[in-house]
Amino acid sequence: MSSGRPSLLSLLGLALVLGGLAMIARDRMAPAPAVPVAAPSPVGPPTLQQVTACRNVGYLCADLENTDRIRVQRLVGFSGTFVVDLPLPSLPDRGAARDLQRAAAAGIRLWNGQPFLILVDERRSRPAHLSVRWVSGLIGNQIGQATTQWSPQTGLQPVSLDLVTRYPGGSAMDPEQIRLVAAHEMGHALGLPHSDDPRDVMYPTNTATSLSARDYRTLEALYGLEDGTIIVRTLRR
Repeated sequence: MSSGRPSLLSLLGLALVLGGLAMIARDRMAPAPAVPVAAPSPVGPPTLQQVTACRNVGYLCADLENTDRIRVQRLVGFSGTFVVDLPLPSLPDRGAARDLQRAAAAGIRLWNGQPFLILVDERRSRPAHLSVRWVSGLIGNQIGQATTQWSPQTGLQPVSLDLVTRYPGGSAMDPEQIRLVAAHEMGHALGLPHSDDPRDVMYPTNTATSLSARDYRTLEALYGLEDGTIIVRTLRR
């Protein structure tokens, strides 16, 4: 018969139940363990094989004849009008100086619209993306030189475009030659390599008379690729 008071066994059972409930409550309030999350890895420019990347691209891949890989370097993040500052060269004959300035402007404008508008500012009236410098001479037989910088963060950055006012022998520079040299160096400022065909204005020596369809096609192919893209020479079997 019952005495009306809980037995020791009943009290122990009640303690176990309450303890279990307390543990469940603590588990529910505790934060969930952290799930390791891999840090996102930056995805760089692609690496392409010559056999697939170099079809119908003009001379964009011409340097692969001498090296096992090339890197695409071009202007990035640019929109609007590309302004080229073109001062008058310092020559005693102002008429001759004006002829050289006009010829250089004509050569630079050959790239207008390829791939963006180009404004040649002969009055130096607005901020420029690239400045032409007239020099009396360059190293060796050079009659023009484009200086650029490149980094993965900024892409290609034109620094300067140098044109000579006299041939290495000392005679006055011919305006027609200046037109072609300016076109050639402007191509480098945009990121173009040298051509392997003397009919192109980007051939290392002045043998062309104007930009060729291949010059335009190469620039189009260049700006169709992501800046920094690596093109690897495909081994021939």
